[in-house]
Amino acid sequence: MIETEAPQPYSEPVPPRPRRPNWLLWLVIFSGGSLFLLTATFYALFRSMGPTAPSLSSGTALSIDLAREYPEDPLYDMSGPFFQVNEITFRELLFAVRAAKEDARIEKIFLHVRGTRLGWANMFELHRQLLDFKTSGKTIVAFIEYAGNRDYFIASAADRIYLHPRGMIDLRGVRAELLFVKSALDKLGVEAEFERFGDYKDAPDMFLRENMSEASREALGEVVDTLHETMVTAIAEGREIDPPAVNALIAAGPFTAEQAKEHRLVNGLHYLDEVRAKLAEEGEEPKTMTVANYHLATRRSSFSVDGRIALIYGIGAIVGGANREDAVFGRVMGSDTIGNAFKTVREDDSIDAVIFRIDSPGGSDVASDVIWREAQLTREKKPVIVSMGNVAASGGYWIAMASDTILAEPTTITGSIGIYAGKFNLSGLYEKIGVSRDGVSSAPNADFFSDNRSFTPAERAKFHAIIESGYQAFLERVAEARGKTIEEVHAVAQGRVWTGRSALEHGLIDELGGLERAIAIAKEKINLEPTDRVALVIYPEKKNIFEALISGFIQSREALQLPAQALSPQELLRRSPLLRALASGQPLAMMPYELTLN
Repeated sequence: MIETEAPQPYSEPVPPRPRRPNWLLWLVIFSGGSLFLLTATFYALFRSMGPTAPSLSSGTALSIDLAREYPEDPLYDMSGPFFQVNEITFRELLFAVRAAKEDARIEKIFLHVRGTRLGWANMFELHRQLLDFKTSGKTIVAFIEYAGNRDYFIASAADRIYLHPRGMIDLRGVRAELLFVKSALDKLGVEAEFERFGDYKDAPDMFLRENMSEASREALGEVVDTLHETMVTAIAEGREIDPPAVNALIAAGPFTAEQAKEHRLVNGLHYLDEVRAKLAEEGEEPKTMTVANYHLATRRSSFSVDGRIALIYGIGAIVGGANREDAVFGRVMGSDTIGNAFKTVREDDSIDAVIFRIDSPGGSDVASDVIWREAQLTREKKPVIVSMGNVAASGGYWIAMASDTILAEPTTITGSIGIYAGKFNLSGLYEKIGVSRDGVSSAPNADFFSDNRSFTPAERAKFHAIIESGYQAFLERVAEARGKTIEEVHAVAQGRVWTGRSALEHGLIDELGGLERAIAIAKEKINLEPTDRVALVIYPEKKNIFEALISGFIQSREALQLPAQALSPQELLRRSPLLRALASGQPLAMMPYELTLN
């Protein structure tokens, strides 16, 4: 940037007043800089020392606490110089189970089941890994305090299941519910005006209807049925009960501890200490090791590899900018962050292939297309394999299309190929509370998205054309990526969500499988043997603990100011880019709802 001196009116120069040096300011700057350098030095020193690896002896049980959170990829690296954060990712959990299968020192796995936070696709992937562990002849023991559908689904992989004497097996089937607020908006004087393409793109139904449409009921019914069948199959195989009998049990649930034992859902009723004692031979002290400690005990500082694979995580709703925490939607995927990650691995000659792990309900169509473009450019230079997690729908499916192979679990939620946008007319609400608004415009459409009036018929037609154009672009992208006609894509699109199993049947994905299978395919693409070793290089790079603390301080300071601003729509819009996109009428390629399945 070139700077020039701004022209000034002529005047006689005025000599400046002499100033004494501000020694206090320089002292503060020097002290602060010294403190920073000292802290950084200690941080580097302690970080290089690292935590001491725990000792691992034969006859050990790998202990997995399912109450813990196993994130796909945390936003920050929280390990620090003075403490060790035992945060284990879902990837590390899977790899620990796989390593334990071949580790002669690990005798069995102990599952502590008490309220898992894993989604259905992650649960299916873990369940499959546990079953593979058992092929080594080793056993799995599960202890349940309380088990709902998801908890018991994972526990069914165990050879023996023990339940707390006051516990419960809460098997009642799978249910999905949607929230509708139209009546509440009517009472408030708020009118929702939305345009969408696709009979199943029913996100606006929350504001426009008082119940589910037949299209919604059909799509959600398929999802619920798939999850139910998956659960029944797992329980039937794990507990050696006929599937019809399992269905009858689910219809009769929930079960007290005694009832669960009577129906062979558990092997016995015991307290935790009693179950732990069963992990060892009589008279011996049981030896267990957590996944975090096992990760440390088996970690290698260096090893030779035959290839390097980049693993890029795309987690959360898709927005422009950087990865961050959204005030309303939680973790979001920033197109700048993910785009830069693809650019980095594309230009890194040491990276042989890319796995793009997606767990996203979609979001901004523009941000989705930015990521798609960077992934597509990368695909032109090296293989890109997509591994879908719990959700990869709408914009999440959009960014998956720039790949050579798409994988999903049978219980992944994907599809939702559609688009919508709209605004809320708050004029009725303003009138009710005695608020009026007025203004001036430089052009007829300056207040196109004003919340103080409805669309005119001409504006509505124009807005409809914009959304139609976005939907058509989505169809064209899918048709090109999947080798289909526009008509074929439209038949399975229209905003409809599919499970991974149905998505495979309709040609929206290539194969059922998880992260392990994605790694195997990546090896095939770069002509490696299944037994060849590869290094996974994780992207995006995470902020360290100091950056996390600074971010936390800023958010805490803003939180202190929030009570005075909490009712301000402008403040909510400032804090949430997705709300800003919705309020400005920006088209969204996003799932019709946040699907919570219990």
